[in-house]
Amino acid sequence: MKLYSTILNPAVNSQNISDGLLPYFPWVNPWMVKVSGGLTNPLGNLLVDIEEILGHEPQIDFLRIIEEPDQEEEFVRKLCIFVNPVETSNSAKGAALLFAKNKAISHSKTMCYKCGSPLFKGEYHESDERLVDQYVLDHGIEEYKAQFMQICLHCIKKFYGASSTVEEAEKVHLSDHNQTIEISESKITYEEQSDFLKTEDQSIKGEMKNKLNHHVESSNMITLFNLNDIDQLEKDYEGATRDQANRVKNLVKRIRKNTAKKRLASIPESWQQYCDKLECSFPNFAEVTRFIRNQLALSEISNQVLRIPPFLLVGDAGIGKTEFMLTLAHHFNTKLEVVDISNSQSGSVLAGSENYWGNSKPGLLFNTLVFGDVANPIIMLDEVDKAHTDSAYRPLAALHSLLEARQASQFQDLSVPEIKIDASNVIWIATANKIELIDKPLIDRFTVFNIDTPTANQMQGIVRNQYKRFLEKSPAGSYFEKEISSKVVDELCLYHPRNVRKMLDLSFGLAASQQRNRLTVKDIRESKIKDDNKQSRGIGFMSEGI
Repeated sequence: MKLYSTILNPAVNSQNISDGLLPYFPWVNPWMVKVSGGLTNPLGNLLVDIEEILGHEPQIDFLRIIEEPDQEEEFVRKLCIFVNPVETSNSAKGAALLFAKNKAISHSKTMCYKCGSPLFKGEYHESDERLVDQYVLDHGIEEYKAQFMQICLHCIKKFYGASSTVEEAEKVHLSDHNQTIEISESKITYEEQSDFLKTEDQSIKGEMKNKLNHHVESSNMITLFNLNDIDQLEKDYEGATRDQANRVKNLVKRIRKNTAKKRLASIPESWQQYCDKLECSFPNFAEVTRFIRNQLALSEISNQVLRIPPFLLVGDAGIGKTEFMLTLAHHFNTKLEVVDISNSQSGSVLAGSENYWGNSKPGLLFNTLVFGDVANPIIMLDEVDKAHTDSAYRPLAALHSLLEARQASQFQDLSVPEIKIDASNVIWIATANKIELIDKPLIDRFTVFNIDTPTANQMQGIVRNQYKRFLEKSPAGSYFEKEISSKVVDELCLYHPRNVRKMLDLSFGLAASQQRNRLTVKDIRESKIKDDNKQSRGIGFMSEGI
């Protein structure tokens, strides 16, 4: 569970932060908790973790949470956490508390202690460099130190009057790669706080915390495009031909029915268990799963937002690349778009077609971001090595800039170049059979993983996973035995991975027609699919019929 970062107006050491969190954590009252307003989010998340580990009324001998300045960082103050539970014999709880403390400390070092804005190190837009340089000069910060310092653009802009204050707008506008993050003020009423303090009903308290959690999710919102661009687009086409004017008018109408603010999907709380399951289900993708696990761990200690750098899976056809990606995307609370590059005739599938064509229309990326509800969808590019390379048909041309965050933050669809869209949070995943058919500049923008054909031992896990998936997904799944016979597993391991699922589907049908709730080797053999990649028999598996 995560807490909303602006339960009270951000203020630097103006009050004990626990006064703002107290309605939600009354057990904190006797203890010293003195933290600047910008660190409310990691503090609140820590208190939630303590409750989840030690119970709704934690029994603790000592609690002290303060902050410590960082001599090398202008905008960083690290949380210092001292907590001692009454029960000290439970090593698992002790380890969980240690993890929660380290997570909160790491989180606190990623945001400005004054206002709670995310900090950046050399990642601000060029237009902001002048303000940063001026701030460094005015505050006597050594140039060498400034090169390695984390910067709070919001505080710097506010210092020079370059943006409206929180009190005036009741919003915080943060610049990151020329994108705008808007954190709306959360209003928890006095009556709601009183009800929370008075009630002993844990379900009611749970509802209150769920409400608070909802505000956290709404705080992870960014503005993908400028509404002024939409107004200007409409004006620019007032004198255009009837067809062009109608096209733009209809598009603008659709855009205005949506909102420029989109949520950033968060990582699921059970991401570690999910990665474990992914590794078991796809053993030949172990290296990829470790890569994803590491990226989710980075998100865990920051703002929980789902971020995975672009990666490319290379391997023979039918070894499970597409299935792996679909399984991966299914667990995340974000939009998934699959693009079959082998059937794409031009770059318009991603980036639209030029607006001088009569049938010009936006591409998939524009539609997904502008008309969707998430700013970090997953876009899966299947078989990128089969893309047309003719100069007139280049479906991957737009990727060269879209895979670079700075350029992607200024994405312009060819049919509506007047509107700049922040596509820097899109998660790109691609597959290919032969990497040598892909342009090297494009390969360099991906993290590349070579996927091998599963070994005999790995095939055992894949077969069992496919069997369980049928039981879970099919309405008829409950009719069959929960475990597949080891002899049936051995038989299926003789075939290419891409045919296992098809053969299982056919085998279940054969068993059902004979009113059996278990599969036999005979079912598998009768469901055999002609396959040039079929492995030879005689590799040590038993395959007698049962």
